[in-house]
Amino acid sequence: MQLYVYYRVAADQAEPALTAFRKARVEAPIELLQRPEPDAEGRWTWMEIYPEGWTHREPQVAAAMAGFIATERRVERFEMLG
Repeated sequence: MQLYVYYRVAADQAEPALTAFRKARVEAPIELLQRPEPDAEGRWTWMEIYPEGWTHREPQVAAAMAGFIATERRVERFEMLG
Protein backbone atom coordinates (compact mmCIF):
# COMPACT_ATOMS: atom_id res chain seq x y z
CA MET A 1 0.00 0.00 0.00
CA GLN A 2 1.15 3.53 -0.81
CA LEU A 3 -0.03 6.62 1.00
CA TYR A 4 -0.76 9.99 -0.61
CA VAL A 5 -1.30 13.03 1.62
CA TYR A 6 -2.16 16.48 0.32
CA TYR A 7 -2.82 19.87 1.86
CA ARG A 8 -2.21 23.58 1.25
CA VAL A 9 0.55 25.78 2.60
CA ALA A 10 0.44 29.59 2.69
CA ALA A 11 3.21 31.18 0.61
CA ASP A 12 4.80 32.80 3.67
CA GLN A 13 4.96 29.41 5.40
CA ALA A 14 6.44 27.44 2.48
CA GLU A 15 10.10 27.77 3.44
CA PRO A 16 9.73 26.87 7.14
CA ALA A 17 7.28 24.10 6.21
CA LEU A 18 9.81 22.61 3.79
CA THR A 19 12.47 22.68 6.49
CA ALA A 20 10.10 20.97 8.95
CA PHE A 21 9.24 18.30 6.37
CA ARG A 22 12.89 17.56 5.66
CA LYS A 23 13.71 17.25 9.36
CA ALA A 24 10.73 14.94 9.98
CA ARG A 25 11.40 12.77 6.93
CA VAL A 26 15.02 12.10 7.96
CA GLU A 27 16.22 9.19 5.79
CA ALA A 28 12.77 7.95 4.73
CA PRO A 29 12.13 7.90 0.95
CA ILE A 30 9.03 10.10 1.27
CA GLU A 31 8.53 12.36 -1.73
CA LEU A 32 7.13 15.88 -1.55
CA LEU A 33 5.48 17.39 -4.63
CA GLN A 34 4.04 20.84 -5.28
CA ARG A 35 1.46 21.92 -7.83
CA PRO A 36 3.04 24.27 -10.38
CA GLU A 37 0.66 27.15 -9.58
CA PRO A 38 -0.77 28.43 -6.28
CA ASP A 39 -4.53 28.49 -5.71
CA ALA A 40 -6.64 31.66 -5.91
CA GLU A 41 -5.64 32.58 -2.34
CA GLY A 42 -1.92 32.21 -3.05
CA ARG A 43 -1.56 28.89 -1.21
CA TRP A 44 0.55 26.05 -2.56
CA THR A 45 -0.82 22.52 -2.76
CA TRP A 46 1.71 19.95 -1.55
CA MET A 47 1.54 16.19 -1.74
CA GLU A 48 3.53 13.72 0.31
CA ILE A 49 3.99 10.26 -1.22
CA TYR A 50 4.82 7.41 1.13
CA PRO A 51 6.07 4.24 -0.56
CA GLU A 52 5.10 0.81 0.66
CA GLY A 53 6.83 0.03 3.92
CA TRP A 54 7.09 3.67 5.00
CA THR A 55 3.47 4.62 5.71
CA HIS A 56 4.11 4.27 9.44
CA ARG A 57 6.08 7.55 9.25
CA GLU A 58 3.01 9.62 8.31
CA PRO A 59 1.99 10.52 11.90
CA GLN A 60 5.50 11.81 12.64
CA VAL A 61 5.52 14.00 9.53
CA ALA A 62 1.94 15.15 10.21
CA ALA A 63 2.92 16.31 13.69
CA ALA A 64 5.92 18.22 12.32
CA MET A 65 3.82 19.92 9.64
CA ALA A 66 0.80 20.78 11.80
CA GLY A 67 1.83 24.36 12.51
CA PHE A 68 2.54 25.21 8.88
CA ILE A 69 -0.41 23.98 6.86
CA ALA A 70 -3.42 26.10 5.92
CA THR A 71 -5.90 23.24 5.36
CA GLU A 72 -6.53 19.78 6.72
CA ARG A 73 -4.30 16.91 5.63
CA ARG A 74 -6.20 14.63 3.28
CA VAL A 75 -4.95 11.07 3.34
CA GLU A 76 -5.55 8.58 0.50
CA ARG A 77 -4.37 4.97 0.39
CA PHE A 78 -3.74 3.00 -2.79
CA GLU A 79 -2.76 -0.63 -3.34
CA MET A 80 -0.73 -2.00 -6.23
CA LEU A 81 -2.84 -3.94 -8.73
CA GLY A 82 -0.16 -5.76 -10.59
